[in-house]
Amino acid sequence: MQDYSDVARDFLRIAGVVPARPDLPYLARLARAFGRLPYENLTKILRAATYEEPDNRLRTPDIVLADHLDLGAGGTCFSLTNFFEQVLRFAGFDAAPVLCDRSYGAETHCALIVNAEGRRYLVDPGYLIEAPIEIPARGESVQQGSSCTVRLRRLGESSQLMLITENSGKAKVRYRMRDLPATPQRFLDRWIDSFDWAMMRHMCVSRNEADGLLFMRDGAVRKIVGSDERRGRIDDSFANEVQRTFGIDARVVSMAREAVVKIRDEFRGS
Repeated sequence: MQDYSDVARDFLRIAGVVPARPDLPYLARLARAFGRLPYENLTKILRAATYEEPDNRLRTPDIVLADHLDLGAGGTCFSLTNFFEQVLRFAGFDAAPVLCDRSYGAETHCALIVNAEGRRYLVDPGYLIEAPIEIPARGESVQQGSSCTVRLRRLGESSQLMLITENSGKAKVRYRMRDLPATPQRFLDRWIDSFDWAMMRHMCVSRNEADGLLFMRDGAVRKIVGSDERRGRIDDSFANEVQRTFGIDARVVSMAREAVVKIRDEFRGS
């Protein structure tokens, strides 16, 4: 893995995070600061449309930070996990990526296992976890977030865990994982593979806010605050409205929308 400690240093300075010893409170501060980057696949869609060579499509930490500062962009789970790993390592933590299985396929999500104060934590910069959640040796760990309750449950005495969210009394398994780090090559392979997944045919953006989660998929918007869920839709002045709502430059939104139309047409014709 290439060293991006200079980018990690820039991120900490820009985010206003004062360096501290690598303990749990510092890990939580870093997670909150990094969580200000939105989850979005618009920039990923544009990379796929611009570059044919797989290695050139990857949005490395320098690209993610520059795009965030210039365009308000963030990234998907692979680019965010890769960047946050660099930030954590620069901050003195032992961190490694882990691949996760979602309902639509094995190893289609990723997160980080981080050691702090002799315990291991799951940190997921591309999903619903708002703070580090301890990886349980048995049973489960529970975290109450602004939009849902998160449960990380170990399956018996195995290395398998499930991440479950609960909202309004309804539980949903979000992904399964083994608490074993992915090799750098395996992580890279799945990152490259992800540019051909079905999610590239949809525009997705989400952002954690102080009172809940804001999520958009192809113009359909949901705001989840505890057990309350409000739905809406962005139709008119789409690019400008997405910029106003999520802070991502309207030019990125417009170009991604055009690219998605082309991707869908090619998929239907294949």
